[in-house]
Amino acid sequence: QRQKQIDCRNELLKEGGGIYAKDKKFLGKLWSTIKVSKVNSRRQQQKLLSMDIESGISKQNDEPKVSGSNQQHFEEAVEKQSLSDCDHQDEIESNDLLQTHTSSSNNLTDKELANVLAMLNSSDNEILSNVMFNEERQDGEMTFRPTVRRKLDAENSFDRQVLSEGARYCRVALAAYSWMMYLWTSRCIGCCELSAITLCELCMCRPRYCRSRDHVKGDNVCAWKQTSVLKTLGIEERDFLFANFRNDVNVCPYIVLVDRRCRNILIVIRGTLSFEDMISDVTINPDPLDDVGDEFGFDGIGEFCHRGMLESAKYVYDDMEARKVLHNAFEDHPEFNLRIMGHSLGAGVAAVLGLMMRKEYPMLKCLCFSPPGCVFTERTAKESKEYIWSYLLHNDIIPRLSYQSLANLRNDVIEMIARIKVPKHQVFAKNMRFRSESKIKSLTHKILHERESIPPSPFYSQFSDYIERQKGREEHEVLQVRMICPGKICQLYRTSEKLNNVPCSPIIMCLKCIPATLGLARTQKYTVLWTEAEDLSEICISSSMMSDHFPYNVARALQVAAEAVDVFDIKTTEINSNEDMQEGEKKRS
Repeated sequence: QRQKQIDCRNELLKEGGGIYAKDKKFLGKLWSTIKVSKVNSRRQQQKLLSMDIESGISKQNDEPKVSGSNQQHFEEAVEKQSLSDCDHQDEIESNDLLQTHTSSSNNLTDKELANVLAMLNSSDNEILSNVMFNEERQDGEMTFRPTVRRKLDAENSFDRQVLSEGARYCRVALAAYSWMMYLWTSRCIGCCELSAITLCELCMCRPRYCRSRDHVKGDNVCAWKQTSVLKTLGIEERDFLFANFRNDVNVCPYIVLVDRRCRNILIVIRGTLSFEDMISDVTINPDPLDDVGDEFGFDGIGEFCHRGMLESAKYVYDDMEARKVLHNAFEDHPEFNLRIMGHSLGAGVAAVLGLMMRKEYPMLKCLCFSPPGCVFTERTAKESKEYIWSYLLHNDIIPRLSYQSLANLRNDVIEMIARIKVPKHQVFAKNMRFRSESKIKSLTHKILHERESIPPSPFYSQFSDYIERQKGREEHEVLQVRMICPGKICQLYRTSEKLNNVPCSPIIMCLKCIPATLGLARTQKYTVLWTEAEDLSEICISSSMMSDHFPYNVARALQVAAEAVDVFDIKTTEINSNEDMQEGEKKRS
């Protein structure tokens, strides 16, 4: 895979554009993306200029007749509404522009074609920041092909909002893993902090487990799960509305919080952490959404969903309804919006829960961090782009997992074993060494037979028979259902040549991951692109494909990417500031 990816990139950068110079569809889309990016930048500058002019005129002529704390709330409401309208308009304009230019992308003039080829041949490869090298399957063999995707625009208010909320709420999704993640992120002092809090409460004769805690279910005796969430997010217990930490097959722990700074009610669903969660993960059979659509008011006819995630979402919904958690939350905060979020399995459950609750809460948004690649069928996944934002990091394997991609990976691995023409220990020995790109290109010819000239052997004949039997089984109607990743997909690509870049040697990768995982260092640069679900149809083998799924790494990457475009404030990691707490105290008094 690595060798084919290098060949694909070198072919694109070859003098004259290589074989891709004849692909007018690819070149046209690349040209269209550049034009749209320039138009968006100009529009954003004009919009900022007009807003400055209008604000100057309004300050001179009119002064709102509101004072005190009401003045502050009035300004916040106006600002929030204007930003929401601006974000929505920016998203519509960007999509309309891209569709307009793409529809005419096959009609490139000779001048435009020459401009695109000149950019590809120039020493400035900024144009390649919009190009991804995605896996595709041709004649049963995986290959790579350049694909054009729009880069998140730092001047586009919608893009800024998506990145800002992702950086803010990924920390909240991480906190749902409770004390285990807190011990990991706090390194040496986490256990001491939680133990000290427990001892202090015992000395004050007010241990948490002896208090009336109807709003917390399934916590341990020391109440470490709730305490670690409060410590991680820096919130008061009054903003911790409800939590059910009970865990079983198709029973996901979840938390309900208040974000006073952004005026949101948060439903946070935990990802895979136990053996029961793993069973929910592998319950991959597609369940029809016909009856669910009739119950919750959406069109589910002919659509399917991951069975384990659907059952878990039904549990969370029924549990919240029985306890009237959201009813009480919105009774106290009627002007707040709803955000549903989760990581890994929790992201898939959050997407299904958002689909079920959208009719009741039309303004809700779902933030799915590293969601599985088999949540919804195609139509439902495309419709979910209106309210679901998915975030994934580089070569993360989980958003690429589906029945079809796993079957393809299985066949590729067995076929690769049959193609090896040297002893297996030599393959492992060569893999442990650092190799340059030129050595990688020559390595495959030394250790592998060509695909068309695999020598006959009992192993390969058994594999061929197995593949024929599997083709008959895969014709079953259920296995033909293809499920994909939900929502608008925001993918972060590592572009730093320093820490956490994907090297060729797994030993070097492990050595670089240790300080990064401990929070001692981090990658300094990411390229953020809008990705489509079809770009994630195959599993890309990489030494970082597991570590890229770790929630701490995803949160850190989103923070770095948000800081790069100046939409991340360190205070946003705190769900509620001291000012919000003081304001709440005044209201209660």
